[in-house]
Amino acid sequence: MSIALSYVFILGWGLWMGAIIFFSFFVAPAAFRELEPEHAGRFVRTLFPRYYLFGAICGALALASGGGLISLSYWPWKSGGTVLMLLAGMVVLVLWARHRLLPRMNSLRDEAHEARRNGAEEAREEVLNRWHRLHRLSVRLNALVLLLGLMAGWAWLSCWLVLPARY
Repeated sequence: MSIALSYVFILGWGLWMGAIIFFSFFVAPAAFRELEPEHAGRFVRTLFPRYYLFGAICGALALASGGGLISLSYWPWKSGGTVLMLLAGMVVLVLWARHRLLPRMNSLRDEAHEARRNGAEEAREEVLNRWHRLHRLSVRLNALVLLLGLMAGWAWLSCWLVLPARY
C-alpha cells in the first residue's frame, strides 16, 4: 500500500511541477511570441482555468497520498508534515487564483475592450493599469507556487535521505 501511495504522491507532485514549468516557460512565452497579442491573450485566457484546476487536482492527489503515507508511518511526521503544509498552501493559492484573481482579471480585460470600442482611451488606460497590477500579482503567485512546490520536493527527498538514520 505504501508503495502505491508513494507513486501517487510522486505522480501528483511531478505532474504539477511539470505543468507549472511547461506552461510558464514554454507555452505562454511561445503563444505571445508566435500569435498576435489579442489571439495569444484569448488562448492563454482559455487555458488558465484548466491550468489552475489541473494544479488543484494534482495537489489534492499529492495531499491525500502524503497523508496516507504519514498515517501508515511510512513518512516521518516532521518532514512529511512539512510536505503536506507546503502542498496545502499551494492548493489554496491556485484555488484562490482560479476563483478570485482570474475572474477579476478577465472582467478588467473585458472592460478595457469595451472602453476601446467606445473610444474611451483614458478609461481604457486606467482599467489596463489595474489589470497589469493583477497580472504582476498572478505572475508572482505562480512563481510562489513553483517555489513552494520545489520546497515540498526537497522536504519529500529529506524523508528518504534521513529515513534510514531514524529507524
